[in-house]
Amino acid sequence: MNRIRILVPLILVSVLFCFTSSAYAVIPQLLGPLSALLSIIPQILAFVGIAVVTSLVFARDTTKMYFYRIRNFVLANRIGSIVSILVLIILAVLTFQLVGRNVKPTPPITVEPEKSRTELVTNTQSWSTFRFNDNRTGHLDDQPGPLTNDINWIFKSKEAQAVELSSSPAIIGNRLYIGATHGSIFSVSGATYCIDIETNKLIWRHDSEIPIISSPAVVAGRVYIGEGYHYDTGCRLRCLDANTGDPIWSFKTASHVESTPTIVQGRLYFTAGGDGVYCLDALAGEEIWHYPAVHADMAPLVKDGKVYFGTGYGEYRTYAVDAMTGKEIWSKPAPYPVWGSPSSYNDIIYFGLGRGNFSESAPIPKGSVIALNMETGDTVWEYEVGDAVMSAICVRDEQVIFGSRDEHVYNLNASDGELNWRTNLNAVVASSPAVTEESVYAATYEGRIFSLDRSDGDLEWVYDSNSVTNGLKFISSPAIVNGNLYIGSSGRYVFCLGGNKAAGRFEDR
Repeated sequence: MNRIRILVPLILVSVLFCFTSSAYAVIPQLLGPLSALLSIIPQILAFVGIAVVTSLVFARDTTKMYFYRIRNFVLANRIGSIVSILVLIILAVLTFQLVGRNVKPTPPITVEPEKSRTELVTNTQSWSTFRFNDNRTGHLDDQPGPLTNDINWIFKSKEAQAVELSSSPAIIGNRLYIGATHGSIFSVSGATYCIDIETNKLIWRHDSEIPIISSPAVVAGRVYIGEGYHYDTGCRLRCLDANTGDPIWSFKTASHVESTPTIVQGRLYFTAGGDGVYCLDALAGEEIWHYPAVHADMAPLVKDGKVYFGTGYGEYRTYAVDAMTGKEIWSKPAPYPVWGSPSSYNDIIYFGLGRGNFSESAPIPKGSVIALNMETGDTVWEYEVGDAVMSAICVRDEQVIFGSRDEHVYNLNASDGELNWRTNLNAVVASSPAVTEESVYAATYEGRIFSLDRSDGDLEWVYDSNSVTNGLKFISSPAIVNGNLYIGSSGRYVFCLGGNKAAGRFEDR
């Protein structure tokens, strides 16, 4: 009976602790269950401490000599104490799982910025596909990229949980749009952020019950962004108002939407993991056609009436289908899984291939870039590298530029695949480089950003995010706008580098 009287308040306090405490843990999908477990050791210790103190408070004996009471309680009730603690931990786990499964999307959180600085997204401004354009340059305007590694500002999300910004930013006017994953050891969710790049302030945030890895596309005053990570199902492509974050429509799939949609002439094309490829009416969100029975996670390329994509599952292949009907035009086998979002130059389309994934290399790493004839799918050339090419393939001025998990950035001749240069960054390059007329900007998985001379690959400057905090990673790809570089990271940060205040658009912070 005494044990029951002790155990009941223990359970009540433990459940209350589970519901009210904030979890500062890593996201298991991205960093693994062991790291996640280690990250909540302080919570477990606090939990056990609360259990012990509560048992003493509710015991019948006098409150004197706490040390001896703790010792006697543990010695006299060794088995009962262990069982009680295990039961309480299991209850905590189940409670966290219940909370995580019942997370509901909330209305957008809107922050009113300074009105004199606020610019509405107009119908003439667009970021219509991954990396801004069909060449995947990540470069919006004609201004050169940042000439220095100076920091303009660093945005830090304030959520009381882990935040990963693996999505790549899209920038229109003074607004930056980026997706995020929020989570703890027992629950995970997502959000889309809209940030004022002049004031470094949050304009709005739209929450989702599912993590967001997808990078947004912004067209005609709307933000299009997918939900879900590799093991998620039943995820949606969402359409939000670019000015307010209010939901306009959503389209549910049977799988996940990691990719960035591509919007062309009022039609929206996107890959939906194991649910294939879709074409929707961009205005209404209604299905026009569906190409099933293929698993694809890349941003499709839409050009000259065709949709191009590839698969890294099952039989590795590249595809071209009719943009109006979804009917297959050609498909070709590939030597390795097809990951890198394609780009094109003249009549050639380029894909990145490789074994492994964004987080780790295969036991026997292999990778390459293939160039195919856009009409027939026939191979024009192939260039082998030491590990997977996860990045989009950028094409500029007859040069093909990309990063690899083999720690190099490559520059090839677009027509024949001949090597112009390669530069060793001594770290995995999983994100896509941004390319301007003069420079190549590449971010590494180990938290550094490099500026390379586009003519010869020589180092111009490097920025190390460890100067902010240790352990940051860059899977997000940099965007170059107004002479500055914008990129998301793990650890809840968005960076703006370059120190370019020539246009008078930035404040010292």
